Amino acid sequence: MTDHITIAIDAMGGENSPDKTIEGISHHLKNSDNSFYLIFGNEKLINPLIKKYKINSDKYKIIHTEKIIEDTDTALGAAKKGKDTSLWLAMESLKKGESDCVVSAGNTGALMAISKFVLKTIKGIDRPAIAGIL
Repeated sequence: MTDHITIAIDAMGGENSPDKTIEGISHHLKNSDNSFYLIFGNEKLINPLIKKYKINSDKYKIIHTEKIIEDTDTALGAAKKGKDTSLWLAMESLKKGESDCVVSAGNTGALMAISKFVLKTIKGIDRPAIAGIL
């Protein structure tokens, strides 16, 4: 077991992103000394927010992409947007063992569809689960 957790963040998902997402990271860091963030999204939009919220450079890495999934996309439409979206890349990081979990405030249907495409499901389980209680 490691002494830190790496969290893949879909910075472009959800309303008021990436601002609210980066602000959320800053709040989490106040209570968690052992977190590192892989932040997936448009670095031109993210970098000023990193400065605004004073996030230390040793706590994150930005993986740049300009492709995003909109809240209005269908689950299948989101999956068809491809492997260069912030959500898909975040999910790939989990599959490759580069992160310990994925967080997205974006399109839930897209999150479920992409997680099924990228991570697959356990034998005998047809649908991915949504964590209801943490």
